[in-house]
Amino acid sequence: MRRLAVPFLLAAVLTGCSSTEQGSPSAGDKTGAAPTTGTSAGTAPVNRPKAVDLKTLDPCTLITPEVKAALGVRLVTPRDPKPEYGEGSKTCSNNYEDRTYSSSIYTLVNGGVDRLKRTTSETELTPLQVAGYPAYLNKVPQAGLGPGCDVYIDANDGQLLLVGATGDSKSTVDATCEQAKKLANAIGPVLATK
Repeated sequence: MRRLAVPFLLAAVLTGCSSTEQGSPSAGDKTGAAPTTGTSAGTAPVNRPKAVDLKTLDPCTLITPEVKAALGVRLVTPRDPKPEYGEGSKTCSNNYEDRTYSSSIYTLVNGGVDRLKRTTSETELTPLQVAGYPAYLNKVPQAGLGPGCDVYIDANDGQLLLVGATGDSKSTVDATCEQAKKLANAIGPVLATK
């Protein structure tokens, strides 16, 4: 029995090593770690620094001491998840020293960019890049007492990291969007390490 297994094993190994495709015989990308690709919208590959499974991510861990100091974050508090963001989603709220803005980070685990574009008009979404991740900005003229702004980061196929900011009654939508983008750009590099 052992004599039969060795030729079959050798044949399987040799078959796996042969290829009719042209190219260089390397085991991987010669330039080092390549960006992760996937198909978030179901059509074209998505380039990301790293695909992060948001079901396992605690969004409060994205607010590092360095992020807190750079942005003047006063409090970082886990909150109850929003059921509409899918089973296993998580929420983290943040308050700032100047108290003009508050923000929250949500993991959306029940749909990615394709779902976002179905539920929010594409004309309302402005494409961005956040630390190498594809992202979308959505202005919300009235979100509670003041204006709001959402930045959706395409972190993984079928999953989005939502960074939302809300301003006080004296804030403008554009200023609130600048705050949301600051937070998104500060946590984006941290996301790529998860």
